[in-house]
Amino acid sequence: MVRPFLFLCSFLPLVALGDYAWIPKAETLVLKAGWEFLKSDYNFDASGTKRELTTNSAPTKLSQNQLFLDAEYGLTEFWSGILHTSFLSAQISGIGSTPSPLSGSGVFDTFLGLKWQVRSEKPVLALESGLVLPPYSTKNLASDELAVGDGTAGVLVRIHGGTRVKRFAFSLSPGLLFRFGRFSNQVLLDAAVSVTIRKVYFRLFESSSFSMTKDSNGVFTAENREPGSGGSYSRLATQPDLVSLGFKAGFFFSPKFRLEVSAAQTVWGNSAADGLRLSLALISFFDFHKPDEREPISEVPLNTD
Repeated sequence: MVRPFLFLCSFLPLVALGDYAWIPKAETLVLKAGWEFLKSDYNFDASGTKRELTTNSAPTKLSQNQLFLDAEYGLTEFWSGILHTSFLSAQISGIGSTPSPLSGSGVFDTFLGLKWQVRSEKPVLALESGLVLPPYSTKNLASDELAVGDGTAGVLVRIHGGTRVKRFAFSLSPGLLFRFGRFSNQVLLDAAVSVTIRKVYFRLFESSSFSMTKDSNGVFTAENREPGSGGSYSRLATQPDLVSLGFKAGFFFSPKFRLEVSAAQTVWGNSAADGLRLSLALISFFDFHKPDEREPISEVPLNTD
């Protein structure tokens, strides 16, 4: 555990993001709709060693497609409401001519939350909290069915800090995810730096999560034995640790629309899945504020001669 934390300490001063701490102005809706692809051929075992993904001891690979929708609406000058939902389709397939042993699809975890911008001056500070709701079940899965996700509800609490210096934007977002059932609570840490050059912006980002409890018996193996996991720790991993690094680029078509592409790669894990994520998204801004067009009423003095 020492090496990944030393790595983060050296990395964060360089990539300390862009928009975590900011909220839309009042009565403005920001929509982000897109597609994400995940490819995973390896697992990290309990010691952090990367091992080939296997299902019932046979070599396999995981591919996953996800259509997602993020929405954030400015409720007031300092408050916003957040929604995240997606539809996921995934399969575990064998190497070569071996048929796909597992597949699954459905609506993935839905997040409902609120963000409060505590400080609007530099550095910006915001608090976020919300609920993670899984609209699916991981019980009574068929023998060839891959679980959509962990199937457990959670409570998320985050602190977002950020600032802008000319063309650069920085932020750091530590948080806690409290999970129910047999899944360990997690410590979260997201950070990034972005630079905007005219209508184009580039961003380096880091995302990590660490389980707060560990099984002292060391029962985790290189293959996830949970039914419905297909051997991958991408779902139904009760105590995973994961660190990913990524790059993102965006283009402003107009003040109301921008296109964004990103790629992220896992760099370290523990009882977690190693993988590459690619995504493409369209971000739209809708201003529902209607200015008061009524003519001002002239004040009449009360004392007149």
